[in-house]
Amino acid sequence: MLFITSIVDRPVQAKSGELLGKLEDLIVRMGDERYPPIAGLVVRDGRRRFFVPASQLQDLNGATRLSSSIVDVQSFVRRNGEVLLRRDVLDHQLIDITGRRIVRVNDVQLTRVDGIFRVVGVDISARALLRRLGPRTLAGRIVGRQIIDWSDVQYLATTAPVQLKVSYDRLAELNPVDLARIVDALSYRESAEIVAALDEETAAETLEEVSDERLADLLEGMDQERAADILEEMTPAAAADVLEDLDEEVAEQILSRMEPEEAADVQTHLAFDEDSAGRLMTTDFVSVPASATVGDALAAIRSMEEVPDPLLAVYVMAPDDPGALQGLVRLRNLILADPATPLAEVMDEDVPTVGPHDRAEDAARVLAEYNLLAVPVLDEETRKLLGIVTVDDALAVLLPDVWQRRGARGFAA
Repeated sequence: MLFITSIVDRPVQAKSGELLGKLEDLIVRMGDERYPPIAGLVVRDGRRRFFVPASQLQDLNGATRLSSSIVDVQSFVRRNGEVLLRRDVLDHQLIDITGRRIVRVNDVQLTRVDGIFRVVGVDISARALLRRLGPRTLAGRIVGRQIIDWSDVQYLATTAPVQLKVSYDRLAELNPVDLARIVDALSYRESAEIVAALDEETAAETLEEVSDERLADLLEGMDQERAADILEEMTPAAAADVLEDLDEEVAEQILSRMEPEEAADVQTHLAFDEDSAGRLMTTDFVSVPASATVGDALAAIRSMEEVPDPLLAVYVMAPDDPGALQGLVRLRNLILADPATPLAEVMDEDVPTVGPHDRAEDAARVLAEYNLLAVPVLDEETRKLLGIVTVDDALAVLLPDVWQRRGARGFAA
C-alpha cells in the first residue's frame, strides 16, 4: 500500500536512471470503475510541468521510476474530466456514504493491482496530518490510520476546477434525513450539485428535511420547472411552507408551473395560518360510504393508484351528507374483521376532531390526550372532512428541534 503524501515531491527517474524532475501529482479520470486507475503523472522540473502517461509508469515505491527513457516533456495542460489527487482530493471534503457524514481527506491510499496503480481509499485520521508535518523518517512509525474504502465515498464534482461527470447514484441510498444533514453542511454550490443529481421524489424527501434558509436558496437558484416538479412530490403542507419562505414573485411563478391539481392542494393549505391545523393536515386519506362492508373498504384501498402513507384508518362518510364524517375504522380492526362485516359494526363514532383554524399545538394535544394516530380536521360550518393531522405531524409541532431541521448542521470528521 502507498500513500500519496509519501510519494509526491520525490524524484522521477527515467529507465536510464536520468532524473527528470519531481512528482507533483497523480491524475485519475473518474468513471464507472470501483477503484479509479492512475491515468498519468504530473512532473515538475524547475518551472516546467509536463505529463507522463501511466503506461510509462514502472514503480511508485520510493522514487518514481518510468519504464522508458524517452519522455515527451511538453507543458502539462489539464483537460476536463481529470482529477488531480494532490490538488483536488487531498485536504478536500468527501461524503462518507457508509458513515453518512462529511469527511476531510488527509491522505490518499494507492495500490497496484495487475500492474495498474489504483486509488483504493482515503485516510481521514488526524495522525495522517502528523505524518505530513513530521520528518519522513518517522512516517512509517506512526500507526492509527483511519481508512475509508474509495467505493464508500462520494467525490464532489465542484471540488475540481474542470468539468467532471460524477455519478451520485449511491447518495439516493441514504435516508433523506441523513442526506439533508449533508446538504445543509456543504457549501451552497456543493448542495446544489447534489440536489440537481437526485430524482424529483428523492430531492423532495431530502429538501423537506433541510433548513429553511438552505431550502429557499436551492429552490430559488434552480430552474423553475425543476422546482415545480420537486414541490409536486412534497406533501401539500410542506410545499406550502416552502413557498411562503421564497420570494413572493418566485413562489407565484413556481406555483403556476405546477400541475393544476397539485397546485390547488397547495393553495388550500396556503389559505390557513402557518401554525394552524389546516396548514398541518394532509388531504391524503381513504374515505368510504357508511353502507360499505369491510371487504368493500379493503377493495377500495387496493384499487388506489397511490395508497396514503401512513395508512392509519378508513374514514366513513354519512350516507345522507356526502363528505360529512360519520366515524372511522382503525386499520387494525379493518384487517381483523370478516370481509362481510358492515363497517357500522367496527366503526368508532365518537371521534375527536379539530377545526382547520385551530392551533396546530391544539391538534397535537388532542392526539396525545386520546392516544390517536391521526385526528380528523372538519370544516367549522359544513362539518365536512377536510383532512387529517397525523402523529408525525404532531411531533413536528411538539418537538421542532428534533423533528424539523433548522439551521446548518456542520458535522465533518
